[in-house]
Amino acid sequence: MKKMKHPIYLLLISILSIAFLTYCSDDENNTVVPKTELNPNEEEEENESSIDGDVLMINNFIKENMEIYYFWNEELPDIDQEKEEDSEEYFYKLLKDPEDRWSFITDDYPALVKYFSGIEKSTGYSLQLMYLNSTSNQVIAVIEYVHPDTPAEEAGLKRGDIIIKIDGQLINDENYSDLLARTSFEITLGEIVGGNTSDLEPTIPIQAMEINLNPIVKTNIIDTLGHKIGYLAYTSFVFDYNDDLEAVIQEFKQAGVTDMVLDLRYNGGGSVATAELLGSMLVPTGNAGNVFIETVYNTVVTNSLNQDPDLPDDFFLRKFTEHESNLNLDKLYVFTTESTASASEMIIYGLEPYMDVVQIGTQTHGKYYGSITLYDEEEKHDWAIQPIVLRSINAEDNIDYTQGLIPEVVLNDYFYNYPGDLGDPEELFMAKVISVITGEPFIYDQSDEQSIAKSASRQFKKAPGLREKLYPLRNRMWVDFPEAMKP
Repeated sequence: MKKMKHPIYLLLISILSIAFLTYCSDDENNTVVPKTELNPNEEEEENESSIDGDVLMINNFIKENMEIYYFWNEELPDIDQEKEEDSEEYFYKLLKDPEDRWSFITDDYPALVKYFSGIEKSTGYSLQLMYLNSTSNQVIAVIEYVHPDTPAEEAGLKRGDIIIKIDGQLINDENYSDLLARTSFEITLGEIVGGNTSDLEPTIPIQAMEINLNPIVKTNIIDTLGHKIGYLAYTSFVFDYNDDLEAVIQEFKQAGVTDMVLDLRYNGGGSVATAELLGSMLVPTGNAGNVFIETVYNTVVTNSLNQDPDLPDDFFLRKFTEHESNLNLDKLYVFTTESTASASEMIIYGLEPYMDVVQIGTQTHGKYYGSITLYDEEEKHDWAIQPIVLRSINAEDNIDYTQGLIPEVVLNDYFYNYPGDLGDPEELFMAKVISVITGEPFIYDQSDEQSIAKSASRQFKKAPGLREKLYPLRNRMWVDFPEAMKP
């Protein structure tokens, strides 16, 4: 994809270049000081306290960029980067606690770029992890969904399958990260019988591959009781798949969809530009040019941008655009869980001033901030940081930044207790939304004590930590400027 020039990108590159030049200049000055002018004792003390030169280079890179771009840059702690021997630890010491749960650092910038483009080494399934019961350390890994055209699909794995062993080893909270990160292994599926797991035969060999993971994992159109319900299960806002996203909405329009269901239960965010595109196709016609979101930066970045005479008057505003595939509906149904974050939440609060957005599920994650990728333009190293640089505001400025978005219809994602693939009418959430849309009775009785007990016993408050370790990038919920991201 050809890289487009965005004003914020030009600013980032210009200041970043200055930062590197400054660092190199200081380094050269240090090397030309004659040793005879130094106190021998001071030189010895300096050598004893110095850190590895490569580590210092990374630390300086972190410090310089965080002081410029970090949203909370005025509150950075006073830490001497020349004494920090671990660059990763140094970066995390700088983050504002507890507000910032999302900024991160990596020593593999090329892999990060691939990840943001939907390319990663994967089996093609996504897992929800939970404890077997309230006292056990045994972990069961339940498949949430399977990407099409992946090793997982070829192996016959499907939503709701329970993985209990990898290479013959029971999964627990001490080994799960290592076992599930393997790239070539055998899966043992199982079922829960009498509170214990029981193996299913045969075992399933599978091998992870570097593949393109299309975030559109399922679409469907359900024609029932005078309604044509369009369903889209969307797992990440990936800029490279915008054409696919437009094609789905165009298909819904051509089919005469009367009700739109957007499943964001497992979507941790992604490209702001892609969220803007999707919002433009969902907002009622006549809103082109209206504000989707407003972006707020720190004082350094804001002042630098405002000094640019060519800066558009509405630069800080992301607006809806005219789109031929616009569905022109006045209501949108969105499925959410605590994994729904960032750009996914942006769709909800960005559209709410203009249409009725009915949120079904549980409270979202509560991330109203965006990040960008900062890396070494001179390619001296492969480290990159993804710091929070902006906060987003909707047109009514009515976001409660202290919590996630609260659903109108509360429904827990107990998919392992109920049948149905994503988008099927009998799937728990689809059954509920069909009931809401048509007025027909909900086919499941969630007061069923047995179903609730089966779910409540699995240490749900503790389990999200397992998922965060398994999917570190996804759970940190990046939001990027895709036009500024690629080298």
